[in-house]
Amino acid sequence: MSTDLTTLVLPDGELVTEPPVLAEYRLNPYTQETAAEGQPIAVVFATSVADVQTTLQFATTHHIPVVTQGARTSIANGAAGLDGSILLNLSRLNHIVALQPENQTAVVEAGVLNGDLDQAAREVGYFYAPDPGSKPISTIGGNIATNAGGMASLKYGTTRENVLGLKVVLADGRLLELGGATFKNNASYDLTDLFIGSEGTLGVVVEATVRLRPIPFGDTVTGLATFADVHALTHAVQVLQASGVNPSMLEVLNRVSIEALDEYEGIDLGGRGEQALLIFQLDVAVAGALDLVDDLLRKAGAQTIDVTSDPARTATIIKIRQDIFAAGAQYGRLIVEDIAVPLGQLAIVADRAEAIAAKHGQRLLLLGHAGDGNLHPDIILESKDGALPAETQAYIDELLPFVISIGGTVSAEHGIGTIKKKWVPQQLSPAVQTLQQQIKAVFDPTGILNPGRKF
Repeated sequence: MSTDLTTLVLPDGELVTEPPVLAEYRLNPYTQETAAEGQPIAVVFATSVADVQTTLQFATTHHIPVVTQGARTSIANGAAGLDGSILLNLSRLNHIVALQPENQTAVVEAGVLNGDLDQAAREVGYFYAPDPGSKPISTIGGNIATNAGGMASLKYGTTRENVLGLKVVLADGRLLELGGATFKNNASYDLTDLFIGSEGTLGVVVEATVRLRPIPFGDTVTGLATFADVHALTHAVQVLQASGVNPSMLEVLNRVSIEALDEYEGIDLGGRGEQALLIFQLDVAVAGALDLVDDLLRKAGAQTIDVTSDPARTATIIKIRQDIFAAGAQYGRLIVEDIAVPLGQLAIVADRAEAIAAKHGQRLLLLGHAGDGNLHPDIILESKDGALPAETQAYIDELLPFVISIGGTVSAEHGIGTIKKKWVPQQLSPAVQTLQQQIKAVFDPTGILNPGRKF
């Protein structure tokens, strides 16, 4: 029996049921791995908290699944349409409510883009630290849903370490105000933290109070270093981290990544046969730090080292890292993996990924945030669509159990969504899975919020 949507009357937003709009918004265009897509019955473009409350109350009454969306940049198919669902799109809930430099905080609606918040913060002498590769196009709400990380997570933490408070609408329409503007708060269970990374399965985040950081004083030093292989590079990363120079970025790229960037950017990073590239940054370079880094890298086997404090050159280097996903996808599509392992296992996992990819005839684009153990051992496919080739699936099916076996995780910063769901029972114990289901039942007793995702 179809639901009469004419009774869903929004206070401020827009309800859309036209087939072309449903066809567009039911997809997560950045999910390159084929996943089943459902057919939603409506898209709600919310422009107020009241719109969100009204939609969720209606959905609960009529037992309609609700999938919350921001900019639809999910790589794990976490915000794609489900059959019979309402897509609750928050992209128009996009106001920076307040910049509060005196508190080192900002209050933002869920649809604010990460890059827009950072730019606004810099105009008052601060910055917003979480910087996922999707920074210019992903929303704060989406970042919160997946606990997004990025290059600066090494020093400043993931989204979780930069969110102080949330406003969340529950499935029954109640509005919760969690946390606040203080850096310390032990008055209750940390429910703020519970919602971060929950992928829209517990409630709908409509507003966040986030931490801003003062722009560091002094010169920022950024550099490139090449190595004979990724194994040698990961050893250098461990040496740097143990040195006390406190780098703000340590990024790894393998030979395939270098070749892809050279072709995509029209540059020459790998013209001398470089096999592995380290991009590093010290956003606070104290006296003697640069000489120490140079000495440590050379002793660790660096073949070439290129360092700059010039802002234009720095921007060029950062863009190289930011463009790597697009560079890999230029050949067809990129099947993105998102693992994290204990730091001491980084070289072992990198070597194993290379070996498994070679075994199954896969082209491995290996990159990631080496400083915090987060790697993206991605596969380049020439086909732009269709089911995964058997060899690619075999690569994934061999790599991810190994990651779990050494104490790693199958999802570090992209979320579980639909794509990674089958690996959750292998990583989490039955007791933890049961507890998660019980927690969801407390916040979403009818199970309408992004059902079938996360676990």
